[in-house]
Amino acid sequence: MKVAVLGGTRFVGPFIVEELLRLGHEVEVYHRGRTHHEFSGPVRHVTVDRTVEGTTAEAIRKNRPKAIIDMCGYWPHQIREVLSEDLEHYIFCSTTAVYGRIGKSTPDETTPIKAQSAYERGKAACEHLLLSVHYERDLPVTILRLAHPYGPGDHLLYSTGRESLFLDRMRKGRPIIIPGEGDTRIHPIYVEDAARAFVHVLGREECFGRIFNLSGDEILSLDEYFESIARALGTPLVARHVPVEWFDANHHLWAGLERNFDFAPIWCRYESAFDVSALRATGFRCRTDHDTGIAITIAWLDEKELIPPSSDEDLEDIVIRHLES
Repeated sequence: MKVAVLGGTRFVGPFIVEELLRLGHEVEVYHRGRTHHEFSGPVRHVTVDRTVEGTTAEAIRKNRPKAIIDMCGYWPHQIREVLSEDLEHYIFCSTTAVYGRIGKSTPDETTPIKAQSAYERGKAACEHLLLSVHYERDLPVTILRLAHPYGPGDHLLYSTGRESLFLDRMRKGRPIIIPGEGDTRIHPIYVEDAARAFVHVLGREECFGRIFNLSGDEILSLDEYFESIARALGTPLVARHVPVEWFDANHHLWAGLERNFDFAPIWCRYESAFDVSALRATGFRCRTDHDTGIAITIAWLDEKELIPPSSDEDLEDIVIRHLES
């Protein structure tokens, strides 16, 4: 099948392309031309900018793919312009962020969404459009709400956001910061497993007109998450738990600094744990456990020299000294 991957050169996209190639599909990758990626097989590159209305639609009409896997659609007008009657399947990457603050619940696909940010509202509006088109025009669509992908191609999630300096701190026995009591849930999925899911649903009639939560088999606490990273590094975990409210009250400690802990309380308040049984019922299974995926990711970060050196004067040390005083 001729498949167009919209946004196929960054993070999850290249793994989707490789899985399509492995299965013998004809693949076109639509991107802005700013990120270069070497694939293992023949791939046609189509340079388009989705922020320029009409350019992607023109390319789709010209090339006539039978299926689209859309990894970079954020607003309904971007989706609407590339839908065509010739499509046999449209697969859309949405986000579990549309559920909003879930507390200790574990939402399934029937849980009402509470999109708040512009990003979340855009994704929710895209979902609504696609389901409407499916029921009105019988166009096969599938929506995957992706949770927390990790793996080669990006940094790991930490209390400051996605970064890697904390890995050097862990290697050298320096303490890291864990927000809250360490019991906040995180639901990661290895990037290659996430990519396989997008290809798994391709052409499956039982997946038409449906939304699926997409995440891994393991729901971890933050303590378990960092313990998994420590095992991959071969070092004991040295960490300091910091109350969530403390971050709200102490922005001044990192005002003007490149690294900050603004993400830490958000991480705790927007927990990540989702019911993925619906996708499993279609036969999809993850292949990579968290310890293995983390080890692969760290090896990639080392190979790319993306782990910066830490010191005893990092923001973590400033915070700990403040707490102890």
